[in-house]
Amino acid sequence: MLLVCILAALPYFGARASLAAPTWWDPDGYSSGQDWHYRVPVTLPSASSTNSTARVDVDFTVLLTQLGVSGTFDANSVRVVRPGGALATIQEFNDSIYAGATDAAGNARGEIRWIVEDGGAQTYYIYFDITPNGAKSANPQTPINGNFEQGGTGQINPTGWTGTRSNASYDAQVRPSETVSVTDSAGSGQTRSTNGTPNTGGFSYLLGARTNSEPASGESQTVLTRTISVPATNPGNLTVRWKPQGWDSAANGSADYDFMRIEIVGATTTEIVGPTAGNYATRPFSPNMSTSAASASSPGYGQYNGWDMRTNGVHTAGMTVALNSEPWWTYNASLASFAGQTVTIRFRTRHTTQYRSWFMIDDVEWSVVNGTLGTPQGFGAQVVEPAAAATVAPGQMLVIRGRFDARPTATTNPVTANVYDGGGTLVAAGIILFDDGTHGDAVAGDGIWTNDGSVPAEPGYAIPPGTATSSGWTIRIFGRDRSTSSLGAANNGLIHRVGLPNPATEANYWNVADALFSVAGANLTIAKSSSVVSDPTNGTTNPKAIPGATIRYCILVGNAGPATATGIAVSDTLPPDLTFVPGSIRSGASCSAATTVEDDDNAGSDESDPFGASWSGSVLSAVTASLANGAAMAIRFDATVN
Repeated sequence: MLLVCILAALPYFGARASLAAPTWWDPDGYSSGQDWHYRVPVTLPSASSTNSTARVDVDFTVLLTQLGVSGTFDANSVRVVRPGGALATIQEFNDSIYAGATDAAGNARGEIRWIVEDGGAQTYYIYFDITPNGAKSANPQTPINGNFEQGGTGQINPTGWTGTRSNASYDAQVRPSETVSVTDSAGSGQTRSTNGTPNTGGFSYLLGARTNSEPASGESQTVLTRTISVPATNPGNLTVRWKPQGWDSAANGSADYDFMRIEIVGATTTEIVGPTAGNYATRPFSPNMSTSAASASSPGYGQYNGWDMRTNGVHTAGMTVALNSEPWWTYNASLASFAGQTVTIRFRTRHTTQYRSWFMIDDVEWSVVNGTLGTPQGFGAQVVEPAAAATVAPGQMLVIRGRFDARPTATTNPVTANVYDGGGTLVAAGIILFDDGTHGDAVAGDGIWTNDGSVPAEPGYAIPPGTATSSGWTIRIFGRDRSTSSLGAANNGLIHRVGLPNPATEANYWNVADALFSVAGANLTIAKSSSVVSDPTNGTTNPKAIPGATIRYCILVGNAGPATATGIAVSDTLPPDLTFVPGSIRSGASCSAATTVEDDDNAGSDESDPFGASWSGSVLSAVTASLANGAAMAIRFDATVN
């Protein structure tokens, strides 16, 4: 019976040239739980160091197209895997942000960030999949959440952040993109339709007094903080983005009225935005400048987002933004003086109980390094048996075994094999490999799938008897997933290598593997030797081949394999000057071991006759049904010199 089975992707330490390297990431073990079928390498620059923030934009539709794969992208499937094969501890995929701008959710592209745990010019891998291969659970790793996309509306403490407020009437919460009508409770009671659009994505964080008038005065009425670890080398910058809105005002160095401080708190505290840091024109910390009421002669409170302008619209500090405009502001602060420290990023507001003001925070990031996206890959395959460069014999039953990085998931016949002869002709197609406890597989259920009864009972291929010795035969295995191929239905489930031709070979596809073998029959050798045993004059002492002398002959037939030789017949004819010595035939595995008495007269006197040696006239004959690889037969007999 032909033995055909699949070997699961257990730890393997031999050559795995056709499998992807490094080891394919599989969090819950091969053939159980969730298996990932695609990945793309991301190379970080040498300037990256531990605790840096790595980022890369990925369009998964483009990657799947490059792989020739069609199927619904699974947004839950995205995982960042470290060079050693472990998940990055802190990571996130935001599908509403791409190329630093807001992007439509659900369009299979977005921004991926993670905190670097392996510094230097390292290669990380982003694994992903399509829903037909089995929907993946949500990423369990902790998100960075510098842009407040993780969480939801109204959260005071979104993932990674801590928010506080001195009074429940203050705002300290995550908000979606929205337009909010706000009426100032002081002065003229102006009502404005305010722009609550985040800097990017769908959410930002709101601090201050937008929903209600200020219920109290003083510092730190609302506070938002998070702790970060600054890289010890190449610390880079802290980037903050904020939007002031409202009617009140503050001035450089002034502790009056409504403003926000943005601070880095470490061994020392550095204010990077706020009245102490100053420079209102480039880092405005309040919606208006000055501590006076706005008039035609001075800027100040009372205008909605008046910035540095008087009521006549004239700028006084060199700003160029328009009256009532609501821009996002960005500032990059060097982290060099905090290298290697654990620091707190702190946003806090001061309020005075008139002229409400508030601030939106979004897209906070630090120590960013940009990764370079490589070429996408698919899970690999390898022919385990027959071994590379194996030799098989005509009539031999072929054992085919395959190894895969991930579980093939095709609904019907996930793993099949083809056989091609030495001339490249397909001689067997669609051999179905099993994991059913039969067909050479010892244990059912320990590999890839089980036989559903819809396949032949004896699938496979045997080398036809009589096949000529030849090299260049090929076993090709296919481990298909449930994707649809853009390269034709025959390639469904196969993952194309980018930029290579279409024929489904190992060279062109990730989950296809080839192994070469040769076909060779039995290789028989024959040798004849002779020695003078005795003569009438000298006896057995230095005998000579003179008339009356006895000469001993031995015919040795060996099989150098690899096949077992069958139906072997040996004959030898004595010349007229020699006469056969009756009863002298002996046989064995070698000339020296030829001791078994043969029935040389065909009288049936010796039942130990293994080679059927006999004598007829002047001809010696010997036959055997088979001679195994490495075995030999020796026939010895004596003759007298006439």
